[in-house]
Amino acid sequence: MNATSTLLWMSLVGASPSSASEPLCEKRAPCTLVETQDAGQDEQGQSSQVKRLSLGWMELESGARSVGQKFGPEGRKEKGTPGTTQCEAQEWWLLRPGKPEQLLLSLCNDGKGAVREATGSAGSNHFLYTRSGVRRDSPWSSSRSVQLSPLLPGSEVNRTQRISRTTKKQKEDGDSWDFEKMSGEVVRAPSDCASGKEAPEGRTLPYLPQVQVDKAYIEGGWKQTGFASGEGECFLTADTYLQGADKVRDVNDASLTVLLVADDTLMIEVLDEKVTGPSAKWLNDDHLEVWLAPEPPQELSDCGPPTDEQLPKQWIIRIADGKVFPGFGKPEQTLQVERAQMPGKEGYWLKVKLPPDLFRGISVVYSDSDSGKGPDSRVATSKLKPGRPETLNPVYWVRPEQAVCTVRDGQLTAVRTEIKAEPGKAVLQMK
Repeated sequence: MNATSTLLWMSLVGASPSSASEPLCEKRAPCTLVETQDAGQDEQGQSSQVKRLSLGWMELESGARSVGQKFGPEGRKEKGTPGTTQCEAQEWWLLRPGKPEQLLLSLCNDGKGAVREATGSAGSNHFLYTRSGVRRDSPWSSSRSVQLSPLLPGSEVNRTQRISRTTKKQKEDGDSWDFEKMSGEVVRAPSDCASGKEAPEGRTLPYLPQVQVDKAYIEGGWKQTGFASGEGECFLTADTYLQGADKVRDVNDASLTVLLVADDTLMIEVLDEKVTGPSAKWLNDDHLEVWLAPEPPQELSDCGPPTDEQLPKQWIIRIADGKVFPGFGKPEQTLQVERAQMPGKEGYWLKVKLPPDLFRGISVVYSDSDSGKGPDSRVATSKLKPGRPETLNPVYWVRPEQAVCTVRDGQLTAVRTEIKAEPGKAVLQMK
């Protein structure tokens, strides 16, 4: 979705009617219609609008309790003072022909605290809410978007700017997720280390999604089901070459995609025109590396070596026969692996049952050995450094009320879940 940049410059359209004649303000004084924005066309091709209301001032504590729902009449006054214990109540409403008005967002902002600025912008059948401020002397911003017709989850972006204690330069941390593309990432700036130095480089960690799928798919349908590519993807495609990028001939040679379908179930698709093995040494065969770590990678420092409790463990899965070998960390538990050969013998689907212990970081590597003499290329889901848990993929859990993956036309496809909200309850629930 590229609607974010479009939404930011959508201009105010038309002259707002007087608040006295605005139905959304009826019997809600104090209430002022601030602006009306063109939200583009709905799914039937009819024009929709987003209206912003100012509903006076109230005490911060009362306003915080009311956020996320239509403001009631209690405690609101026409005038207030920014920067005190008072906040300005605002609502954004979606108006679509033939449907009841839908509350998109309600908030109460004092304009001087952690949230300094908040805006809502509509256009191209989307609504984008952006807020920014300063927390502990660090500027921050966050945004949430939603598709308007039908009501579907959009995107989430968070950014924080901070000053390095060692270099005194500004650096950025953040995370993002796009429900339309079903992808996102965590960005971590170099850490300030206790030694007084800064870690040599920052990290960009792609999220590995965990998405609910059809029960029939898990029980056996996966053996006949490919992963949809392009629009409708619900998996992570490995695109980081740890070795031999120049030796990969095309997309059908050493291609790897992965998806978590449960806390302990990993689905893998490997495309390879030539599968090598089994031989006396798994290192010379085509194989997968599965890395698991007990802590979220984005919460780990990259200063110094990890503790023993933070260390990841590695398992090897040989593609030719599905046999599992222990790797780094000498894990005592094993993986349960089922395989299904893809039509045309160009690759395999694998269902991997992970150890029951909870893990918070995961990465997968495909090692391609066309020569049979060791890896010719290695493609990974993250910029993995062996033994470094902070370089693994964090997991993004997609809730069923946000999106699911379902089988369509023989392919596993992502489907966003329509948002079911009461007219007076905000679609965007902000913390």
